[in-house]
Amino acid sequence: MYPRNLSWIELKEYIESGRGPLVLPIGSVESHGAHLPIDTDTLIATFIADKLAQRNNWVSLPPITYTIAVPVRPGNVHIPPETFRDYLKAVLEHFILFGQRKFIMVMGHGGPDMKKSVADACNYLCREYDVTITVFHISQALRDLHLVDTSIDKHAGMWETSIIMAIDSSLVKNLDFYKKCRELRKYGVAGDPLKASPNQGLKFIEAIVNYIEDIVRNSTCSKCYYNWLN
Repeated sequence: MYPRNLSWIELKEYIESGRGPLVLPIGSVESHGAHLPIDTDTLIATFIADKLAQRNNWVSLPPITYTIAVPVRPGNVHIPPETFRDYLKAVLEHFILFGQRKFIMVMGHGGPDMKKSVADACNYLCREYDVTITVFHISQALRDLHLVDTSIDKHAGMWETSIIMAIDSSLVKNLDFYKKCRELRKYGVAGDPLKASPNQGLKFIEAIVNYIEDIVRNSTCSKCYYNWLN
């Protein structure tokens, strides 16, 4: 959340001023190998959202963390898609009813069910209210920028590990485990975390923030925008 000491009075004044969007990060509780925390997607989305808000004098909201993850491990919390869709719709609708008209959503977690649930919630709100919602999937941004081949580096690999290193290197552990591990997917890894570095993480963060800012400032689209569809 940015600012960290945001009070409800300051939030009310921000909404009433019409100064800018509310930035909402969306993550997951999901296994990310033996080396990253289960809230990795949330940490990354929140850091990007807070950086956007800080640089542009916007407000970022606390993250939505429990979303849709394939429940194959105890660290993967699965919320049924319809439940998540309705929950997200209710969160955004709350702020709409208090006068907010612009939203940016930063997604650190994807997948077909996740994207469909987000799109269904946002499309409903854009039909029912005079609002603009722009939604950015971080992995898609890196793909669009040609910084990462996300068909290979899909999950808990180089780019996610690099960004967590840049956010807080103490959160990354047990990397030596992968020097002898042959079955990365068994641990929820698709990519090579051994290629990660904090410098790459900083580069990715800066590029993603610039990418979102450029689209928000230069876009002529109205209502709903999804970077994986446009």
